[in-house]
Amino acid sequence: MRLRAVFHSTAAAVVMLSLNCSCLAATPDAAEARALLDKAVAYFDSNGVARAFCAFNDADGAFHKGPLYVFAVNMDGVYFAHSAAPTLIGTSLRDTRDAAGQPIANLVMEAVAAQQNAPVEYMWLNYETNKVEKKQTFLKRVENFILGVGYITHGNIQATLMVSLLGATFDLYVHVWLGGLLPVVHLNCRR
Repeated sequence: MRLRAVFHSTAAAVVMLSLNCSCLAATPDAAEARALLDKAVAYFDSNGVARAFCAFNDADGAFHKGPLYVFAVNMDGVYFAHSAAPTLIGTSLRDTRDAAGQPIANLVMEAVAAQQNAPVEYMWLNYETNKVEKKQTFLKRVENFILGVGYITHGNIQATLMVSLLGATFDLYVHVWLGGLLPVVHLNCRR
């Protein structure tokens, strides 16, 4: 009986992990965000400000890939490009706070003041899920503008298996974090 419980529990864990790991490839990561930022900087450098901002503001264009998008602010913190939230264009980043209350402009301006390339972390609205989530954004100062591309850091799947074999008790906990949901499977098999 105990062997069957171990087998079924292990099989359930493997199925959950394999199903959830397939979603991992669909979630953009740091490398993809950096690559999109590098592409945006190259486009900015070769095409100029006006063409770059037109391209960055195109929600169906090459600089908006799912949850990844390029945004641009000037050194005064005014948005010039933001294809995920076009209503931000012309507004000031200086008046914006993240969901945790920290002023975004301070983070961004201090980061690029210290170095031209800089990452920052804050709590931000995920425009695809409409949930506030932790985001890491890579910034690059180009001329008198700051270009940025961010990605949701905890949208990636984290799986933890904790197996405790103690006498006749077998406990299996599987914690899977995916898009704000935290389903917990707890199997307690006794003799």
